[in-house]
Amino acid sequence: NVNGEIKTLSKKDIKAIAKIISAAENFPTEAKPILKEVSELAVKKKIPVLGITGTGGAGKSSLIDELVRRFLMDFRDKTIAIISVDPSKKKTGGALLGDRIRMNSISNERVYMRSLATRQSNLALSKYVQEAVNVVKAAGYDLIILETSGIGQSDTEILDHSDVSLYVMTPEYGAATQLEKIDMLDFADVVALNKFDKRGAQDALRDVKKQYRRNRQQLSLSDEQTPVFGTIASQFNDPGMNSLYIAVMGKIAEKTGIKLESKLGHTDEMSEKVYIIPPSRTRYLSEISDNNRNYDNWVKEQAEVANQLYGIHKSVATLQQSKIEDKDRLIKKLQEAYAEVEARLDGQCKKILEAWPKKSQQFKDEFYIFKVRDKEIKIKTHTESLSHTQVPKVAVPRYEAWGDILRWVLQENFPGEFPYTAGVYPFKRTEEDPTRMFAGEGGPERTNKRFHYVSLSMPAKRLSTAFDSVTLYGRDPDIRPDIYGKIGNSGVSICCLDDAKKLYSGFNLADPRTSVSMTINGPAPTLTAFFMNAAIDQQCELYIKKQGLEKEVEKKIEAIYKKRGVKRPRYQGALPEGNDGLGLMLLGVTGDQVLDKEVYEKIKAETLKQVRGTVQADILKEDQAQNTCIFSTEFALRMMG
Repeated sequence: NVNGEIKTLSKKDIKAIAKIISAAENFPTEAKPILKEVSELAVKKKIPVLGITGTGGAGKSSLIDELVRRFLMDFRDKTIAIISVDPSKKKTGGALLGDRIRMNSISNERVYMRSLATRQSNLALSKYVQEAVNVVKAAGYDLIILETSGIGQSDTEILDHSDVSLYVMTPEYGAATQLEKIDMLDFADVVALNKFDKRGAQDALRDVKKQYRRNRQQLSLSDEQTPVFGTIASQFNDPGMNSLYIAVMGKIAEKTGIKLESKLGHTDEMSEKVYIIPPSRTRYLSEISDNNRNYDNWVKEQAEVANQLYGIHKSVATLQQSKIEDKDRLIKKLQEAYAEVEARLDGQCKKILEAWPKKSQQFKDEFYIFKVRDKEIKIKTHTESLSHTQVPKVAVPRYEAWGDILRWVLQENFPGEFPYTAGVYPFKRTEEDPTRMFAGEGGPERTNKRFHYVSLSMPAKRLSTAFDSVTLYGRDPDIRPDIYGKIGNSGVSICCLDDAKKLYSGFNLADPRTSVSMTINGPAPTLTAFFMNAAIDQQCELYIKKQGLEKEVEKKIEAIYKKRGVKRPRYQGALPEGNDGLGLMLLGVTGDQVLDKEVYEKIKAETLKQVRGTVQADILKEDQAQNTCIFSTEFALRMMG
């Protein structure tokens, strides 16, 4: 019974829409009167229908999802309906209706999607598709997308039901002569060559454009004017998809007169696959192995040359001390041989051998002196045992033969020297930092309290932050049941800069003894930005206090919030023991709003040099295991980079 549904149809009542379409499919005879009424309503409304068709597996559903996403971004007040048709199997009569598997953008109140089965074999559309289109037209959606099931070379059924047609194909259509057989290339307003990352896609694009022009007798049309686009619908923010969307919206406006001109910026970039490992570098692990083996062989050769030189050098020294009558002639011959062998010794290896006495002596002296960021660091090279024996921190090998020395320097070397087998610093630290202080529960104040509790009286603050799943998925806290139950669960809830300021309040983030580790993946760049800005604003606060500007700054903040007409954010509850309130003065504002630009930029530059920490953003681990991926793996890797 669908008699009452017609009244709520114009309000876009999705239950009414669904019931009327189901009635048309299952009870066409009984539903005739209401369908006639719907048809009359639909005729009065001028709503564009975009028909999308193409071969099975061409990526139509993924492409539609990307078009819908762009439409929703482009037109904040417009609505869209999707009628998607899937084929029924001849043997079983069933249909998968699997198009919605690819739809990530339809979870929006401005989108309605209905899947239909063809209910007949060898056809790309359901016989009730026009009724379904009429229903969503009568409901008043601003744009209707009609998607067919996969079609063959001669199908053009979509043209009877759409104002603008988009044909989706892939570069894998066979020989160029096959293009002559595809009827839709004669009629389609726009053509998308999807899966443009396939081999030979550039050649396919050129051939399809030629065929499009030939079919329409428009041979003078330039490549830029030909509405054929290479797209990779599976790739985030694909340039080809952007160009296709703008062309489709332009064609709708041109053919129907309805103003749906896109405001999205046009780019002339072409789709290009972003590879995790580019094809030219698929052997990169083998290249590393080859490089290491080649290096080992080179070291072996150079060490042998150095040993020969050492042997000749010792022979010359022995002859010089001997009383052999013919020694001058022999020494001359050996010196000639020495020069010949020395020509095979690499210049860098020669420098290493020349520097060896001085380098080894540095570790034998009482103090070892080196520089880090122009700061001179002086370290004692020995420790004294209980029996007052001087034990060297770095044991210098007692090699004499040049080959042994060279082999050791090239393969092991001192700490802080290539190939860094004993670390990147000349000496290990003598003091031991406390263990990482891991916390993350509830809101920022609760976790801040925990941080101060576990770090109280510790010489160094090594804060390790766990975030809740709402934050990990890049969402804001909400009363939606699936979000509400997860807020602050197994991690801290952070959704804005003020939350980050509260979380780390009382810890000087620019102090060399403070470091922060954040276990965050998808929204890593955003959380890193929160952290950096919290650190900068802390230093702005210290500057304000040092210069005695508290009253002046307080007036500026009060003026900002008076103008906004809202309350200033505050730290909820009493400050925990150890929290001196650093970072809370500028809650709700940033340093650049209350300080001169020059002063702020100076503080910012200094802070970014000093701040310490790490962001755990292993997207490959997320992809394989934990699954907090909110972007495609390729895009996430680029963003992390």
